[in-house]
Amino acid sequence: MELADGSNDSVNMALDRDIVKRVLDGDISSFELVMRRYNRRLYRIARGVLRNEADAEDVVQDAYVRAYEKLEQFRGKGPLSAWLAKIVVNEALGRLRRSGGMKDGISLDEPDEREVANYMADLISGMPTPEQDAARGEMRRLLESAIDALPDVYRLVFMLCGVEEMSVAETAECLGIQSATVKTRYHRARKILQQSLSSLADATAGAVFPFAGERCDRIVAGVFRRLESGNRS
Repeated sequence: MELADGSNDSVNMALDRDIVKRVLDGDISSFELVMRRYNRRLYRIARGVLRNEADAEDVVQDAYVRAYEKLEQFRGKGPLSAWLAKIVVNEALGRLRRSGGMKDGISLDEPDEREVANYMADLISGMPTPEQDAARGEMRRLLESAIDALPDVYRLVFMLCGVEEMSVAETAECLGIQSATVKTRYHRARKILQQSLSSLADATAGAVFPFAGERCDRIVAGVFRRLESGNRS
């Protein structure tokens, strides 16, 4: 798995700009096109931050409502997906702070060696047995558990760059850090995962945190209910 090179997909960007214009012109139904295009990405990012599926769904809905309210602020200079990803990250971190899950939310400072060592110990002790793996038939879960257990700063960068294949520049903008820091943390995250799971990280990363059609429908319906009722909170 390589870092995305940041090259623009001009067709997708033009399509996004057209959809945004339609929504801003009063065609609220076109906002569903935005959600259908980016539900999976935004859910997986939120899930990577929160490590909880229900909370991730709620945060994605919150993020879409915020995005709809601020849609005129999208200038179309970069990908809509990156703009939405930043909103989702902010919403997810805000939820962590409000819930007290972390006193100051996720720390964006480098983890110390003890934290990395604790990650390794937690992963080893929490691994399912081979018999359980065979019964479940879900090797993917091993990687999901490993990603969940990564130190926060590594997990965020790995989810954005490794799983969602956002560019270094987009990830840096989203997290408010330097591009060089993104590269360092991404490669450190890969090294930790590879030490634990060898080639499984490369082979399965694209399949983690599956996003079923039912979840997509539920998020879209929930956002429209809130927009139509005027309940933006």
